[in-house]
Amino acid sequence: MKFSANQDLDIPQFELFDRLSNFESFERQAIRRGVSVSRQGSLVSMSGLKWNCSFKLRGRQRTALIELVEFEQGHSMSFYVVNASMNIRVLLDLSALSVNQTRLIATSVLEAKTLAARLLVQSLKLTRSKANRRYQSRLSQITNMIVQNA
Repeated sequence: MKFSANQDLDIPQFELFDRLSNFESFERQAIRRGVSVSRQGSLVSMSGLKWNCSFKLRGRQRTALIELVEFEQGHSMSFYVVNASMNIRVLLDLSALSVNQTRLIATSVLEAKTLAARLLVQSLKLTRSKANRRYQSRLSQITNMIVQNA
């Protein structure tokens, strides 16, 4: 199942990309929310960058491996999230609308690996419009946080 949302922001493209690629900030926010995060790889080269995450969701301890698979400076980045029950591909793409305005397009593709995950994806398909609204809303919250924490 594929989700896509976009957000227009009053910030230059390369400045927004720098804020989105400030992975240390996102790591700190995750830790404050109770996620155990350990990074593999170097933030300097951005190659081979991975995060092992452990968190509690719906009463159960979950783990996920997040890998930065594509990093095109100033334009896009792509992540691959591996979980025991699901794989998720996330693409963040930036395009300049003007000198001081940028459009962020976020796309996520969910691939279920277990029966329970397939049921979850199927229920999301049945409520696709509501799920898309929630995805757009969450992207708006994240981008507002990024813009405010300049």
